[in-house]
Amino acid sequence: MKAMKITMLTDGFPVLFAKQLSQAAAAYTSEIRIIWEERNIISDVKSILGLMALETKKGTILTLTIDGSDEEQAIELGKLFE
Repeated sequence: MKAMKITMLTDGFPVLFAKQLSQAAAAYTSEIRIIWEERNIISDVKSILGLMALETKKGTILTLTIDGSDEEQAIELGKLFE
């Protein structure tokens, strides 16, 4: 399992970013999740609605976790948050 910390650069997940992220995640077979530890929320990154339901604020720290056979490649999704 791979994990990386992500700091939100915007308030919430705008629709276009959520779509881009979920479509990119769908290309992998690994389970890809975002964990908001502060609120004890886990969201499936492959779900646009799941991402948009996270009402994060700019500066919120999240954890991107990837577990599966292609996790080494899927960790590149973290670059979308830069």
